[in-house]
Amino acid sequence: MITSYSESRNRAFENLHAKDKVRLRNAATGELLHMGGETLTRSIDYAWLGNRNQAEQLRKRAVAQGRNWPFTAIHRSLIENDYPVEKTDPEA
Repeated sequence: MITSYSESRNRAFENLHAKDKVRLRNAATGELLHMGGETLTRSIDYAWLGNRNQAEQLRKRAVAQGRNWPFTAIHRSLIENDYPVEKTDPEA
């Protein structure tokens, strides 16, 4: 199939901006932070997605409000669609 220049350019642009995206995973339960930022989800379809600076800002807000922050930033490519949430030991 022939791909036009604009399609490949758009795809390259999306890949460039997506390369540094992370998801926030609770290491104890394996659940992901919901895109709303308040609840947890087991599906990447509804999981929060952002860059490391945004994740750090969310962590700082939670700490300032006295809330527990159990999340670890995981690169989006390490969480698969077929098995979106894997349970691992925090030290693994």
